[in-house]
Order: sequence, then structure tokens, then C-alpha cells
Amino acid sequence: LDEIRDSFAQEHPAVHAFFAAIPPEQFFAAPPEIWSPADNLAHLIKSCQPVLLGLKLPRLALRMRFGLAEAPSGSLAALRDRYVNVALAGGGQASGRYLPEVTDTSAASREHLLAEWQRHGAALLTALEGWSEDDLEKYRGEHPLLGLLTIREILFFTLYHNLHHVNDVQRLLGQPEAEWFST
Repeated sequence: LDEIRDSFAQEHPAVHAFFAAIPPEQFFAAPPEIWSPADNLAHLIKSCQPVLLGLKLPRLALRMRFGLAEAPSGSLAALRDRYVNVALAGGGQASGRYLPEVTDTSAASREHLLAEWQRHGAALLTALEGWSEDDLEKYRGEHPLLGLLTIREILFFTLYHNLHHVNDVQRLLGQPEAEWFST
């Protein structure tokens, strides 16, 4: 749990710094059918919301909705492989409430997105304070592409997903991709 908490404590500010360093003229720009840096950040914020909700729900609500875990959590590497090589390779993609809806390209909109990311990062760290190692293995939630996951796996996925979208933006901007944590 400490390792996961530390990873979020390092990754959230790093993601913020990455997006904040993108020049304003590039922040909202992208070729057709490609998400802009702003779109990617908006998607990450939307993706973080159900994770926060799940961490704040009473354990009984999680148990009633998703049942208890039937197997131990898989590794971050295994989860990433399943996401990239099965879910995404099989045509999975963001949909519905996870799609970014960035229409305002003003400086104020940029600052709002960056502030929302910071707020979600702080809220996630606060929500993690109420969890134990056993709880991370015992309780589950549901991912729209990966199905039922332990809370630990959802947190692993969230860490990876943040980096995945930073890498998407790095490719868009012609930058080398970052690998911020080992698998």
C-alpha cells in the first residue's frame, strides 16, 4: 500500500508538470481523430472519478455490487499486458462518460484542467488513507474494458493508464516516451 501511495504521490505531480509544460498553442492542437494533450488530460480526469468514488464508498457497498475477490491481484505487468494486448488490440477504446469534451481552448480552460488534475490527485491520496493491504486484495471494482478487478489492480491500472496517455501525448509532440516506474 505504501508503494502504491508513493507511486501516486510521485506520478500525479509528474503528470501535472508534463501537461503544464506543453506550450499553450500545442495544448489544444491535434490532427483530426487524434486526442489533443487537453483531451488526454480531460480523459484522465474523467477516468480518475470512478476510482475516487470506489475508494470512498463503504466496503459493504463494494461487496454488494461487485462481490469479493476470488483470486489474488495480478501484477502491474500482467495487467498492462492484458489491457494493451487484449483489450486495446481487440478494439477496446474509451466511450461514453470517459470521452473528453474539451471545447473551450482558452487559457482559463487550460488552467482549469490542470487544477482539476491536481485536485483529483490530492483526493486520491486522501481516499487511500482509509484502505489497508487486506482491503486492496479483498474488494473489487469493475473496469469498462477489463471487467472485475481487485482494488489493488484498479490502482495499478490507474497508474499505468496515466503513463499510457502521457506517452500518447509524447508521441503526438514528437518527444521520447517516458517510463516512470518499473514493471
